[in-house]
Amino acid sequence: MMQKKGQQRLAFFCLPGMCIADKIKSAPITVFLCALAICLASTTSARAETGLDIEYAELQRLSPDSILLDVTRIGDRLVAVGERGHVVYSDDGADWIQAEHIPTRSTLTTVFRVGDRLWAGGHDTVIITSGDRGNTWSRQFFDPDRQQAVMDFLFTDENHGVAIGSYGLIMTTNDGGKTWTDMLVDPENDFHLNSMVRFEDGRRMIAGEAGYSYRSYDDGASWEPMELPYIGSMWGAVITSSECVLFYGLRGHALESCDFGMTWQEIDTGTLSSLAGGTEHDGLLVLVGNSGIVLIREDGKITRHLHSSGVDFAAVMPLDDDRFLLVGEEGVHHFPEAVAGESSQ
Repeated sequence: MMQKKGQQRLAFFCLPGMCIADKIKSAPITVFLCALAICLASTTSARAETGLDIEYAELQRLSPDSILLDVTRIGDRLVAVGERGHVVYSDDGADWIQAEHIPTRSTLTTVFRVGDRLWAGGHDTVIITSGDRGNTWSRQFFDPDRQQAVMDFLFTDENHGVAIGSYGLIMTTNDGGKTWTDMLVDPENDFHLNSMVRFEDGRRMIAGEAGYSYRSYDDGASWEPMELPYIGSMWGAVITSSECVLFYGLRGHALESCDFGMTWQEIDTGTLSSLAGGTEHDGLLVLVGNSGIVLIREDGKITRHLHSSGVDFAAVMPLDDDRFLLVGEEGVHHFPEAVAGESSQ
């Protein structure tokens, strides 16, 4: 296993609009299996609130052009989330409307859809949900005293889900988010848990900070660490059509495993720009990141592009016309670009 005992590091976890820097003494990493009954630390219940304690996001005319950190699709509608509790939606991919009465002003870092329901989460451990395609939202959880951010959701149906995030945050729900239960992935460390993927057979993987990433063979009931060839932070994960998994993150690093994390291959991305978002669609793997970088892998070959905006991208999703929607600084962008200006790196 990786030997990190005694090392002192300055760890950075950064996305557009969000950077957490913390100096931590690394602990030795050991293989462990943590059964659900043993890992249960505490249970925190929160119900949708309508009291005066809620600060609602301000309506701003330029919110579709503000920092957006994630995007998803629900039916024919696109829903994106970002800074100051902004939630914007579009039914055509061109015109975007800010949703009203969003019950948070905390930066929203992730949005997830299952069936007819949406969840969004972010700073201050806030979790909000919508049952009407993003028009209206209610707050399910909010605990700024934790000083943790929700970075990713994974729901298997409208009742069963998990939220992961900074400083080892992991919470599960069995009732659609009405109540959330704290768990542990690693009892020895509290590194950031950035992205979770799940195979159809229930195996799961978490891409994490500083080389600390994890896998579960039993649908998240227990976890064990994986040894990666790169000990920097991995910000995202994608399961490819070949049933491999690709982690991507700091300084352009991308790692691929086709045996559930037993071995990894470092992918030559040809860039030092950090990668924050990824997706696969119709045989194309697309990774996006800082300074307008867009990587396209097709038939094993990677081509590098620079978006003319030059902004930092946080997420990417496929559209219906062989184009991709990118969100990040300055809101919504498209690739390939509709106007001249795209260039290859």
